[in-house]
Amino acid sequence: MLHSLISPRYTGLVTVTGDDAFPFLQSIVTHDLGLLDNQEIIQACLLTAQGKFLHDFYVRKINGGYSLACEPDDRTNDLAQRLSLYKLRAAVLITPLPSPARATKDLDFFVEWDQARIRSNLPDGSRDAEIGVSTLAELNLDTVATSYTKGCYIGQELVARMHNRNLGKRHLVGVEFFSAPPLFGSEIDIYGQMRSSCGSIGLVMMPRDIELTLKQGKNENAPFRLLGL
Repeated sequence: MLHSLISPRYTGLVTVTGDDAFPFLQSIVTHDLGLLDNQEIIQACLLTAQGKFLHDFYVRKINGGYSLACEPDDRTNDLAQRLSLYKLRAAVLITPLPSPARATKDLDFFVEWDQARIRSNLPDGSRDAEIGVSTLAELNLDTVATSYTKGCYIGQELVARMHNRNLGKRHLVGVEFFSAPPLFGSEIDIYGQMRSSCGSIGLVMMPRDIELTLKQGKNENAPFRLLGL
């Protein structure tokens, strides 16, 4: 997990405060807010009712509720609006906050973070996810940003079914290319679709059977090597 290296892009902030802040968020997001009694931060997601990815964010306790560090600008506002759809009569106040100016001096840290999360096979929000289409299993968020013991949340049925039955047929895999990585979204022959990259390394949305073949050394024609081997 990269909780100590939250994406420098996640400069947006949504606060959820009020008497019902805990039960409101606990019934909506994928992770267990009860964990914040013993740790500073957790990663969680907001899904569609069908269990598809909408947002990921990092949750902290604040006075009177919780803060959600998320992608900036329009994505921040979208997260706040989507949370508001579930407010009904809950005693909560949902507030999107403007993103601070991003300094160029953070570039070196961003590259360091970007390479670390690629080597951990983790996505960077909408850089890697197809909004309303991707599953948490595809994004490798079904373990780091999800609780299977806290009870129901929006989209929980698909997440639990894919996890319990091991139904994911493809997922993000970190690779190092022998030449420049292809453009985002490019199809890489039989190996999958290119997602984000940093330097010579990047993430490929790869079928699991192809990944297994590569791990077994049965294919020597790939334009990259798997990271971690």
